[in-house]
Amino acid sequence: MNKKFGAAAKQPTGTPSLAWSCVVVIASLLAGASIVHNIYKPNLTLPPIENVDDARKNQADQNKE
Repeated sequence: MNKKFGAAAKQPTGTPSLAWSCVVVIASLLAGASIVHNIYKPNLTLPPIENVDDARKNQADQNKE
């Protein structure tokens, strides 16, 4: 009884390797992000940083009111 289950124990076909799966997932994520950013065009600029002393003074003035 050397017979194996299935059709002569053939290797499954169409099963991608883990590395190929990772490449496909990362490529699809980057492509999706690229499409979304081309449609919505978000403003990714950072606002200017205020002087720390001025910010604390303004906050203190607002808390007094």
